[in-house]
Amino acid sequence: RGVGLNRDPFEQVSSTTPTAERFADLLAPDIVFHSPVFVHPITGRDAVANLLETVHAIFGRPTYRLRLSEGIDTMLLFDGEVEGNTLQVVVVIRDDPRGLIQELTVLMRPLPVVRRFGEEAMATLGRTEADDIPAHGRPQDV
Repeated sequence: RGVGLNRDPFEQVSSTTPTAERFADLLAPDIVFHSPVFVHPITGRDAVANLLETVHAIFGRPTYRLRLSEGIDTMLLFDGEVEGNTLQVVVVIRDDPRGLIQELTVLMRPLPVVRRFGEEAMATLGRTEADDIPAHGRPQDV
C-alpha cells in the first residue's frame, strides 16, 4: 500500500475512473464490505464493486485528505459531496496476502449528510431497509 506521496490503488481508482470493473480488479473474490448504509455486510467481488461504483456516482469525485498505512491495513480520509454538503468519509482497507482488498469498512459524517446519502444510495440501488438482511440470506446482487 502507498506511503508518502504514493497513492493507494483504491484512491487511484476512486479519484480517476470509479467503475465497477476497475474496483473489481482491486477486490478479493470473497471481500467483506461493512457499509454505513447497511447493517449487515455485503460480500463478494461483483456486489461490492457495483456498490462502489454506485456510491461514487452519488458523492462525486472525492478529495483525498489523508492516507495512513501499516502492514496490510490502510486508512484513507476523503471528502465527497451530497446535495451541496460535504460528506467526510473514512475508508479502512485490509489486504489479503495477494494484495487484494479482503475487508473494506466505510465510516461517514456528519449525520444529516450521511442520512441523505443513505436515502439516495438506497433509492439508486432500488432497496429498502427491509432488504438489509444477513449475507447468508441475501442474493449477491447489490
